[in-house]
Amino acid sequence: MCNKINLHKWIVSFLAFSLIFIVACSNDEEDLEAEGGETSIQVPTAYSFDSRFKEGESSVAYSGQVVRNLLWQDLKIFTDSLGKSGATAASVADLNKFYDYKDSANLQSLTTVGGGALVESYYTAISKGKNLKGKISKDPVIGYGKPADALMQDWFKIIADNSQDSSKVGTPAVYTDENGADLSQMINKVLVGAVHYYQSTGVYLNGILEQDNSKPYKDGSAYTAMEHKWDEAFGYFGAARDYLRYTDVNLAGKTAADFTFDSNGDGQIDFKSEYNFGLSRNAGKRDKGGSGVDFTKEIFQAFVTGRATISGEGDINQVAAQREIAAAGMEKVIAATVVHYINDTLDDMSKLGTADESKKNLNKHWSEMKGFTVALQYSPFKRVTVGNLQELHGIMGNGPSYDKPGTPAYKKTVANYNRAKAVLQTACGFSAANVAGW
Repeated sequence: MCNKINLHKWIVSFLAFSLIFIVACSNDEEDLEAEGGETSIQVPTAYSFDSRFKEGESSVAYSGQVVRNLLWQDLKIFTDSLGKSGATAASVADLNKFYDYKDSANLQSLTTVGGGALVESYYTAISKGKNLKGKISKDPVIGYGKPADALMQDWFKIIADNSQDSSKVGTPAVYTDENGADLSQMINKVLVGAVHYYQSTGVYLNGILEQDNSKPYKDGSAYTAMEHKWDEAFGYFGAARDYLRYTDVNLAGKTAADFTFDSNGDGQIDFKSEYNFGLSRNAGKRDKGGSGVDFTKEIFQAFVTGRATISGEGDINQVAAQREIAAAGMEKVIAATVVHYINDTLDDMSKLGTADESKKNLNKHWSEMKGFTVALQYSPFKRVTVGNLQELHGIMGNGPSYDKPGTPAYKKTVANYNRAKAVLQTACGFSAANVAGW
């Protein structure tokens, strides 16, 4: 499946989505059958569902998750900008503007779509009262002994202090700590675990079976509590509503033109439905670089099937089954991404002491490896155990190794990183070819 273009996925989506993106059901729906073969639930090919309570209205709502995806992405844009030529000093408060966003600031997102038009780019116009700090897990981070919120403030202070140094601001040194960790990457990857993955799996999917599915969530709502909480879990995954129209090459692309599409033809991109964020793009990247895996379809199909079952008031056991598939799929994406960055780190280490040496790349890839490893702890459905994670963090330590190839210390680090890949391979059932090739 390396560099695959999922032709079936694209053709089905292209033919159906002009209608399906607007309405919940079409002739392309799949049917789930109840016992005895009686058709009971129809599953659309897009994440699009009509309200049971308000005729002609959608029952899908997760605008708060869209704002948090934007804040998360914009924080990374901001921290990266401090390492570029022309950057000026920043304060801890400047970083907290994104992390602990206040509606009174009335900020516009830093995220653009290559000069194209946006339906809306002000956070509060998309959803009010949303930030990252209020949704972050309070559990201590394995390997650090403090919650992720405390780590954020520690790392913000290091970046802010470094930015006061004229020899560091405008270079990668501004977000690099004393151990060589790239804090722009660490902040971004830890947050995608401690907020997005945690909220999707540990909060919404974990509690979905206890939600009411018989009446509007609140007076005037177009959806039930169960429908809404499922939507919020999906929102943190970050996929566009017609996700399967995008190929793995699209999702792995570098520009917004790759992972956005004006599905309803209004000449604008809507962050709430036509943009792919974070984990949804990582899924495409791992599909593109792997063989025999289709994380994008696996996760999206589980979310759509589970939502269709909820909307159709179907079997609660089917809802439970689909949440397990969605959660497992996201875990595999994160674990496969750790493997990918272990491989990048090993490649960077092999170049130390040569003309191709780049400590900047090594710091970056090590930090992505480490940050995504932190992210793995946040699902109650996880197969990578706490014991596994403790071992992985023990192997990775607090920063990259700069030992030269051929030395005993280098050989030990390589062996340890290969052990880390084996741990993830066993826990997640990855093939040896994918572990070597991601």
